[in-house]
Amino acid sequence: MAEERRKSWENELSDALPVSPFLIGAAVSALFFASFLLTALLSGVDVVVSRIDEVSLSSEAWAALALSLLWFAILGIGRYTVVGNLRDARLLVGIAPHITPQKVERYTLGVTQRELVRSRIAGIAGFFAGGVLHAIAVLGVLQNGWAGFETPVDVWMFFAVSLLVMQLLRRIYFLHGDTGLFSEALKGLEPDLSDISQLDAFGRVALRGALPWFAVAGIVALLLVGQDADGITVPALILTLAAAFFVFLRPMLRAHRVIRQAKYRDLVWLRGEIRRHDKALREGGEAEREAARMLAALILLEARLERTREWPLDLQTAGRLTLYAAIPLGSWAGAGVVNIALETLIS
Repeated sequence: MAEERRKSWENELSDALPVSPFLIGAAVSALFFASFLLTALLSGVDVVVSRIDEVSLSSEAWAALALSLLWFAILGIGRYTVVGNLRDARLLVGIAPHITPQKVERYTLGVTQRELVRSRIAGIAGFFAGGVLHAIAVLGVLQNGWAGFETPVDVWMFFAVSLLVMQLLRRIYFLHGDTGLFSEALKGLEPDLSDISQLDAFGRVALRGALPWFAVAGIVALLLVGQDADGITVPALILTLAAAFFVFLRPMLRAHRVIRQAKYRDLVWLRGEIRRHDKALREGGEAEREAARMLAALILLEARLERTREWPLDLQTAGRLTLYAAIPLGSWAGAGVVNIALETLIS
């Protein structure tokens, strides 16, 4: 008897609301930032600060904006990844031997009860870990005690970080499940080199896996504008970008190796046939005409096979990779525009 499967609350919410997962993530992000603005207003904490040379959001506001945008990355992009991967898994049924209709259907139904319980344990651990780390590293409760919670904004930040780390650890736990369909998909795969586009799904899956890291890199770039902590944010930006390219390249290299091995094997066979028919053509006799006809076809087939691409990456996916890699630059530029707009409004 198959084990009962259930969907996480994120997937239940997305299925219940007939809107884009990005819209749901954006709405949750907006609600979190609105709650910060309300807290700051009621506690008298400045959201906009004016200096001699510039007008900008306060460091607390930039931090709250970054934390709010992380919810967009976790909820919106996470759901987008699940839906997109299931769609591509259906395209690979019959092509990848380890992807079967039964497996796809099981993943569509959700996760097992045991996996759901473990995700909740991971979330509880994340809530306490995030709160403790924020209280020690940012609020300095070891030195200041409860005085570290100086304003309601400090309390808001404490709970925002705790909730965010809770959700982040849950998503990391589910990440294996989101990509589990493809973990062994390349084993025993015999690619059809006459239509390599059938394997482009692997490139799309790899790019979706890297997208959350590109989004986090963009959020870190946002903090470069709003926080005076380049010694932390610059290394964090480099590490998140490196993680994004690593997550993308690792499965791509595996797929490239499978395609290249199949291509090399077929080329070896073709060139052996070309040598055999060339020898028959030179020797003459009854097989000369057949050898001449086959030799021309084999040479054309060899040239076509040599031109076959070795990466499961179509132009659309390559373009998206370029766009995603530019997210940190766009985030940094957008933050600069926000500062300029604030300065113009206040002036």
